[in-house]
Amino acid sequence: MDTNYYKTWEEYLAGHPEIDEQEAQVMAPKMQSYEDMMFGFIMFLCA
Repeated sequence: MDTNYYKTWEEYLAGHPEIDEQEAQVMAPKMQSYEDMMFGFIMFLCA
């Protein structure tokens, strides 16, 4: 998806090289969940 407002975990991780592997394993499920919820909320507002 080509947008400035929604990023996959892989895109987020590529933009933040300071995150190490151990932190990434803990953060991944939470960050992707937050992105998905925000995207759903924005789509709800647009409908």
